[in-house]
Amino acid sequence: MRSSFIATAFVYLVTTFHHFYGAKVYNTPWRKDVGTNGGIILLACLLLLYLYDHYGKRTFLILYLAISFLVFDLGIGLFEGLYNHILKNILFFSGMSSTTWRRLFPAPAYEIPDNIVFESTGILQFFVALISTYFLLKFYRSTTIKP
Repeated sequence: MRSSFIATAFVYLVTTFHHFYGAKVYNTPWRKDVGTNGGIILLACLLLLYLYDHYGKRTFLILYLAISFLVFDLGIGLFEGLYNHILKNILFFSGMSSTTWRRLFPAPAYEIPDNIVFESTGILQFFVALISTYFLLKFYRSTTIKP
């Protein structure tokens, strides 16, 4: 249980750093919302784990697993890390036409890959989300779900 939450929290920390850094570098303060909203969701996950640990109700476990997986592993890992950064960089540096590239990655939500810290922390989100998914599955498999 603890490992899955720590891994989820690590996804949150990486993405919060990434978005706060991007907000500063690209003068896009709306990026900070990811950190704020993610913090609220992470606290909800912690509360669900606490409730599951104390009351053993299946509902708390399923909600924790679903929210952690959907928000942090799929939302941040798959969409933010894989699509927004890995695929964006591959297509940009492979020579895709700028018109086609911009259709897939429109401004101002997407930046041209010109900052190594921003892009590498964006890519890192995918890999820490994979680790988080591993620990969520491990936690799920090791848990006896109580009715």
